[in-house]
Amino acid sequence: MDFCLDGSVFATAGTDRHIRLYDSCTMQLFHTLEAPDFMTGDVAVTSGASRRIFALRFHPQENHIFLTGGWDNSVKVWDKRIRKEAQRVINGPHICGPGLDIWGHCVLTASWVPRNALQLWDLRTSQLQKNLPFPGGHTQGQFLYAAQFCDPDTVLAGGSGTCGAGVIRISTHQDLKRHPWRGHLSRIWSDSPGVGVYPGSRATPPSSGICLDPD
Repeated sequence: MDFCLDGSVFATAGTDRHIRLYDSCTMQLFHTLEAPDFMTGDVAVTSGASRRIFALRFHPQENHIFLTGGWDNSVKVWDKRIRKEAQRVINGPHICGPGLDIWGHCVLTASWVPRNALQLWDLRTSQLQKNLPFPGGHTQGQFLYAAQFCDPDTVLAGGSGTCGAGVIRISTHQDLKRHPWRGHLSRIWSDSPGVGVYPGSRATPPSSGICLDPD
């Protein structure tokens, strides 16, 4: 779930693959972007999610644009004014948690894959910009669940491969900070001047977390 820039609309998505748009003042559903129906042969990549959606993010500077990602190995770019299909598709990311964020024209994804799990994409062209090295994933694999921008040149990510979180400088690939967990990391947040991480599974609400200073 996420709110658009002016707060007038929020959207939800999940297991049933439908995307629902709500008026935040009345809390009423006003539109549903329905998932493709495979029984009718609706297999266009812009039709919607073919598998469960795990992440939904509105653009922080564009009121109408939002992105979704999940198990169907893609991120779809939507315009809430166009209520039929996605406008663009980024092919590749296998998202299994809140592993999706936006800063300007840059899209950050965290995939549950052993290598090249942390990636930056160009929102305008849907092309891969770069793979970001994630610390400590050489032996167990990276397998990331969550990622978020801290600022235009810094990202925070974590998952089950390294059982911890890492803060990474985009321009230099520098590993700024690492924090291990006894178990996998499932959720993160960023709120200047710190960034926070939560351990735990998707099914179990986190009972505790920590705040890291990326500097």
